Amino acid sequence: DEICSKLVESNIDFLRIGNRMACDPDYRRFMLDEKAGACGRLDEIVQLIKGSRVVCATVSTVNAHPELLSMRHFSLAIVDEASQILEPHIVGILSAVCRDDGLESIGRSVLIGDHKQLPAVVQQTADESAVTDSELLGINLTDCRLSLFERLLRKYKDDPRYVYMLTRQGRMHRDIAMFPNISFYENRLAVVPCPHQEVPLPLHVDCDNGISELLSTRRVVFLAAPSSPGHIDSDKVNRVEAEMIAATVVQAYRMRSVSFDVTSTIGVIVPYRNQIATVRKAIDNYGISVLHDITIDTVERFQGSQRDIIIYGFTIQRQYQLNFLVSNVFDDGGISIDRKLNVAMTRAREHLILIGNPQLLCIDKVFASLIKYARENNAYFDVSAADYCSGNFHVTD
Repeated sequence: DEICSKLVESNIDFLRIGNRMACDPDYRRFMLDEKAGACGRLDEIVQLIKGSRVVCATVSTVNAHPELLSMRHFSLAIVDEASQILEPHIVGILSAVCRDDGLESIGRSVLIGDHKQLPAVVQQTADESAVTDSELLGINLTDCRLSLFERLLRKYKDDPRYVYMLTRQGRMHRDIAMFPNISFYENRLAVVPCPHQEVPLPLHVDCDNGISELLSTRRVVFLAAPSSPGHIDSDKVNRVEAEMIAATVVQAYRMRSVSFDVTSTIGVIVPYRNQIATVRKAIDNYGISVLHDITIDTVERFQGSQRDIIIYGFTIQRQYQLNFLVSNVFDDGGISIDRKLNVAMTRAREHLILIGNPQLLCIDKVFASLIKYARENNAYFDVSAADYCSGNFHVTD
């Protein structure tokens, strides 16, 4: 849908192949079954496919319809989110041949992805997916859980003929981008800039609610939250954080009620399904019906999307839970890349609110550096949960 929207904006006609019900209604007029309705014979449908300069489809759809690649030649294939596609799912597409002349179906391919964000989700363990065949190891295929994108990157990362890093991002305000840029991207990212990426905030505002004051004067905030007091229902439920998240969502809504859009204004990221339900219930308790439909989900489900305001609740209350939060950390040339944290932070356009237990999080070196960064940039706040939720605090410079 995102790609289709850009093609429409650029006035580029295209053919979309796939499940009609999985397509945004705005783009269904480009679906094959929609356009084929004007065709009277099968050969006309074939010509429709062959004559379409741009064809959009998911990887799974192309794999399910190999005849698409067998009937025509494409000069270029652009594969988006390529770092999330396992090698067996893409290598057959890129090596397909045309039925008529036996030549390759795809002349050139461009794989676009970010290996520093979340990889494909697989169930196999590292031992099960490890490669031992010498010939496969010779082409850098070491783990079946990795994408073709990562294998090629490992082989050609220092060769500018094959690898290029996109260095301008148009999503995050420059203040939000600063930590991931320094920590994960070797300070190579720059803003486009888009208008929203450069808007300054005042240092002070006259406000009777501390949350409103935070959202008016800070792009990035880390809120210290203690573990739930007394009996804990489950380690995967943090009621204190849920109440703080709900209070933040409600105050942000009140500040943006005129322009509020349930699909783009506010998003909440938490690591556990149990916490999703707890946060949603805490928000529902305020009785603002439109807020029930904001997206509250795990970081895995947020990859590829964005919101004006992102609230990330770490949730964890026990040290062992850190292992789950950092399960996608890897070393890249001596730099620890926390893929989950990177994805979560880079979803935000205008404001990023992080809520968690600093004592637990600081056990991990990446989280420790994040909290240190927040302290050094006047973005760290330690307010009691009761005072925070009621807005009974003030932001001091």
